[in-house]
Amino acid sequence: MTPAVFLYFLLAAGCLPPRAAPAADQDAAPTPGAGWQYRVYQQDLPGVDNLVVAADGALYATQELADGKGKIVRIRDGKVETLVSGLDRPDGLFAGGKYLYVTEEVSDGRVIEINTRTGGQRVLETLNKPEGIGMLPDGGLVVSEDTVNGRLIRLRANGAFEVITGGLNRPEGLAVARDGAIYFAETGTGRVLSYKDGAMDTVVDDLDEPDQVRFAPDGALWITEDTKPGRLLRFHDGALEVVMTGLVYPQGIAFTANGAVLVAEQGRGRILAITEAEQ
Repeated sequence: MTPAVFLYFLLAAGCLPPRAAPAADQDAAPTPGAGWQYRVYQQDLPGVDNLVVAADGALYATQELADGKGKIVRIRDGKVETLVSGLDRPDGLFAGGKYLYVTEEVSDGRVIEINTRTGGQRVLETLNKPEGIGMLPDGGLVVSEDTVNGRLIRLRANGAFEVITGGLNRPEGLAVARDGAIYFAETGTGRVLSYKDGAMDTVVDDLDEPDQVRFAPDGALWITEDTKPGRLLRFHDGALEVVMTGLVYPQGIAFTANGAVLVAEQGRGRILAITEAEQ
């Protein structure tokens, strides 16, 4: 097979670590869209992937490193501390009360519940390359499996396991809307889809490696494209806005109490804060 095809199979099998940008790309600054500005929020975070602001007000991030080098870190007042280490490619991240829920994107990857106060862990399930994770209105978790025949899985609060739907082409990041609809990036087809009550709909298509999706407090859906150069997008009222270009493998998205949008730029090992430009 060609080198490109061989590389694809290595990536699909989870055999390669998160990608780092070449030195030339490290020097090229991202470009914000009209009406937006950005600053570096935190740096020196190799493999930074998903982000969430938890109930304690701190920002938590996964560092998607392999071979037991993966971490979950807590970022507060510019200080970074390790909450959990020894993980294998921790990727998806969701906060519910005092708990974090994290997925390991490997074969036989764990879905883990973590107490933010004690760091205690509990394995909820073992799945095939679990990535996106969110909470359904009934309190159960929904998890995507990032494979070429991927599934959306429901993990009920009582521990029951249920396949919501299958036959998906690399479903990755997901978010649950207020009405219970599951929005997710189907990376293999370049689409963002929604699923509810057995109906699947296309929300956005013609994207380049859509990776993570997240609802903002105003109801807008934010999307990252996991490419080099990658984009940060905002979908609202049927319109798609390009908020930033020139990113290097952007990943997870979170929102701060003061209105900033945080995005993990994995290729540069940092988190950016994006805000509306001052007039």
